[in-house]
Amino acid sequence: MNTRTAVSETFSTALRWLGPRRCRRAIVGAAILGMVTAGSVAGAAEPVGPDLTEKLRGLLVKEMVEIEAAMQATYSAIIQGRHDEVAGHGQAIHDSFILEQSLTQQDRRDLKDAVPAAFLQLDARLHELAASLAEAGRQRNTPKQVDVFHHMTQSCVACHSRYVTDRFAGLEAQPVPDSWGIDTP
Repeated sequence: MNTRTAVSETFSTALRWLGPRRCRRAIVGAAILGMVTAGSVAGAAEPVGPDLTEKLRGLLVKEMVEIEAAMQATYSAIIQGRHDEVAGHGQAIHDSFILEQSLTQQDRRDLKDAVPAAFLQLDARLHELAASLAEAGRQRNTPKQVDVFHHMTQSCVACHSRYVTDRFAGLEAQPVPDSWGIDTP
């Protein structure tokens, strides 16, 4: 039996069992599920760590550890209304381009060869958000601090779920909602 015949027989059986209206709903539902599944798979990416040189991997890990510590301290500062600390941590995250500051020309070529452009875009987005967080801290605007911190967290999860699944297996194959506004593959 070929695929076309099998599909036809399956459709006929479903039509008899479900009726025309329910069958159409089932087909539409299956089509939507297929698109969502295909979108999640298409959005998946391979971990970038194994493709990095030892130096690049070390610099990236160092930067991420510092950002994580600053994010944890920022959370405490936000919920305690310590605006100056929020501004300072936001600025520190923005300025933490350890990777950028420590690269030779060869390192830059190696990085460009090892990671997709979307990875670098996510990194840039995080640093832009950190500048916004610093500004919200200087303005003593707690609702804005919470909003920006939320978007920074989304940016971290989006990057880790695409490019660091070898280290964060719990994020593997996690879809990133379009509502996050993060333009990634």
